[in-house]
Amino acid sequence: MSRFRLLQLSLALLCAWQAQADDTGQPAVLLADKVEGEGNTRTRAEGNVQIDTGERRIEADWLELFSQTNDIRAGDRTRVSEGPDIVEGGVLQLNNTTRIGELDAPVYRLGSRQGRGDAVKLLFEGPKHYSMDQARFTTCQVGQDDWFITAGKLELDYTRNIGIARHGTIEFKGVPFLYTPYLDFTLDGSRKSGFLAPSVGKGTGGFEVTVPWYWNIAPNMDATIAPRFISRRGVLLNNEFRYLGQDFNGQLTADIIAKDRLFNDGRSAFSYQHRHTLAPRWSGELNLQKTSDDRYFADFGDRIAVASQTFLPREGSLNYQGNGLHASLRMQRFQTLQDPSNPVAVPYARLPQLTVNYQAPLPAPWTLGVAAEATSFSHPTQIDGKRAVAYPSLSLPWERSWGFITPKLGAHLSRYNLNDGRKLSRNLPIFSVDSGLFFEREGKFLGEDMVQSLEPRAYYVNVPYRDQSAIPVFDSGVADFNFATMFSENQYSGSDRINDANQLTLALTSRLFESGTGIERARFAIGQRFYFDKQRVTLNETARGDKVTASDLIASVGGQPAENWWIDTSVQTDDQRTGTRKAALNLRYQPEAGKLLNLRYRLDKLTKIEQVDVSTQWPVGRNWYVVARQNWSLKDRRSLERLAGVEYNGGCWIFRVVSQRFVTSNNQTSSPFFLQLELNDVGRLGSNPLQTLKESIPGYSKLKTP
Repeated sequence: MSRFRLLQLSLALLCAWQAQADDTGQPAVLLADKVEGEGNTRTRAEGNVQIDTGERRIEADWLELFSQTNDIRAGDRTRVSEGPDIVEGGVLQLNNTTRIGELDAPVYRLGSRQGRGDAVKLLFEGPKHYSMDQARFTTCQVGQDDWFITAGKLELDYTRNIGIARHGTIEFKGVPFLYTPYLDFTLDGSRKSGFLAPSVGKGTGGFEVTVPWYWNIAPNMDATIAPRFISRRGVLLNNEFRYLGQDFNGQLTADIIAKDRLFNDGRSAFSYQHRHTLAPRWSGELNLQKTSDDRYFADFGDRIAVASQTFLPREGSLNYQGNGLHASLRMQRFQTLQDPSNPVAVPYARLPQLTVNYQAPLPAPWTLGVAAEATSFSHPTQIDGKRAVAYPSLSLPWERSWGFITPKLGAHLSRYNLNDGRKLSRNLPIFSVDSGLFFEREGKFLGEDMVQSLEPRAYYVNVPYRDQSAIPVFDSGVADFNFATMFSENQYSGSDRINDANQLTLALTSRLFESGTGIERARFAIGQRFYFDKQRVTLNETARGDKVTASDLIASVGGQPAENWWIDTSVQTDDQRTGTRKAALNLRYQPEAGKLLNLRYRLDKLTKIEQVDVSTQWPVGRNWYVVARQNWSLKDRRSLERLAGVEYNGGCWIFRVVSQRFVTSNNQTSSPFFLQLELNDVGRLGSNPLQTLKESIPGYSKLKTP
């Protein structure tokens, strides 16, 4: 080592001994090519200057340290680094104790997410608190200057993780497109009060602009107030309030327009959900919804799930669960939104309904089950009444690794007290036997170790006939016939109709799955119900004829036949095997997130539905993705839903443009348009299509920035 370098190190050690400690209590260490001092008040260093003060390092061409005030001046090229924060610029003035000072012509990278930019001047306003004049800010990586927030005054406070831009403009690809006198944003993605990015779009009422304001009331409570300016209708005020407690949570929404110019009246929609754990095993729920008119959601809903609503519940329940007992006391009624071209039946209100389900093991292997219900039904135009139902049953399950058999005997007991003075009763014994076998064999298939299963199942039910024509229909309907309902005692939902039955259901399922991974490569199932007596109890369907001795035959094929491919198909043929009543095909190809193709076909001759549905999310170039859906009714020769759009992942930003057109519940069409720019860690500008894409394209993956 040269004598000159030894002299440098000696001077450095001397300065380290004399320098004041910073607020961490650690001494400052100074290195430089040349160091000179003036007593104990001023130290000047020149050439490759570096001073470490514990948490902070300052590098400069020259530096002056004033020990009495703990001030630092440095230049002409200065670099200040503190943890992830790096600031470079010209002349620096900084108090090492208060962290107050300024830096000329700064270029900075700040925070764990490395927000960066430049400015004319930077002011240090305390630990991790910066203020800048004529500044720019972005979260894009170095070398990618796709977007900036430019501001006359920019404040970055990493102690609160809040950024504030005054007289700010969002500049994208060098083009300024949004000016705001005040804009605040989070620096770490956390919640904060303030205006969110505005949303711009097009709906049934014309051009729309929504300016949401977010209120972070408390760590467990927030609200969003969002005026929605609709060119042809007026101003719709959207309000949402959310809260979360240790034992409860809830959400209140209220949307109000004082006067809809197209409707010529005020309109509104309200929704309140609350869930509460009252005590161990006890809970309560509220779900209250209301709208001013039948067409509200069709006019203002921007998604099919919203625009096609028909029944709005207003219900509350008190629940108990424990030791095999589940009980619920519920009050329920509905607001029915009617479409004049396709009216629906108004459901009964339950005021109240008490349900009890109890399952208890008796001395092995017997099992006792009790399902009971007491309900008071109310309707504006139909007969009202009270119904009490009890269904005790005793079963004897016998299970082994290779099969099972479960005989069950029960009694369905019903009592009706109607408002017209009638008192009705119905007592029905119900006997059933459920049984199945499991066979497996190992082998190789296409070079892979596989396990094939064979699972036959037989289910017998016997219910005697009782005349039920005098019993009103409060909540019963014909259940859809499929593999799940094939093994049920009653073909009707609800309790107002119990079918007469002397029938046997037979089914066979075979699965092929990889022995090592358990992936189900193939699944085959076929099933049918056989009738030994003619049908006598009906609801609104035509009874089976005397010659009908079997139900429709149902067959299905599914599984994951190859990597990235999934298939699920089913066919239901009529009892004479002369035609197909129902058919469904679901095919998906998804090799990775963001690369998806769905093909669906649905046929239901009972409801006169035949549809083809194709949807996709697919990369078409570097960072470009296409999103699309077409749901076509073959019967009506019209599109039920059409969606098309593109997404671009720019790394630190994502751009989406989506156009959609769908048929609403009142058989009219709605055509929302979404245009969104998502800036990484800052916010989203424009109307948000993400929920629409998730609902319309099964398996859709949200693009992510690094």
